[in-house]
Amino acid sequence: MRRRLIIVALVLFAGPAFAFDTSKLGQVGSLPLDDMKGLIAKSPKLKGEVDEAVTKLAKKPDEIMCNGMRFPGAWKELGGVRVSPYSCQLGDKWLQVRAKVQVTGKRGKLYARVDKEAMRRAENVLETDPTWTWSDKEPSEP
Repeated sequence: MRRRLIIVALVLFAGPAFAFDTSKLGQVGSLPLDDMKGLIAKSPKLKGEVDEAVTKLAKKPDEIMCNGMRFPGAWKELGGVRVSPYSCQLGDKWLQVRAKVQVTGKRGKLYARVDKEAMRRAENVLETDPTWTWSDKEPSEP
């Protein structure tokens, strides 16, 4: 019984071990910076830096276009959804934001890779733990 409890605890609390590799999606799509506000808000420092850069541009977040990885249309419920990594040009600087991504289905089932079952049954995407870099050069990926 104790062994079973340990296994259940590991599954429930080992979320980052189930991070989804978004590079396997193979598509990039555009989105307004405003669509990233939920992820950006998870880090007060990132939010402050982005707010400052947007203010200097004298634009609204929905006027600034970014790129992110895109779930292809074959994903029954997630087709078209954009996920990390993201890149945005804010003036003469490029912002690249990465996050841990979890893809889940019914009853919280985690999907760690692109496969037929995930494409049929995944329903939700959760992005956590944003990290970011600023650069003078355009990133080679979103």
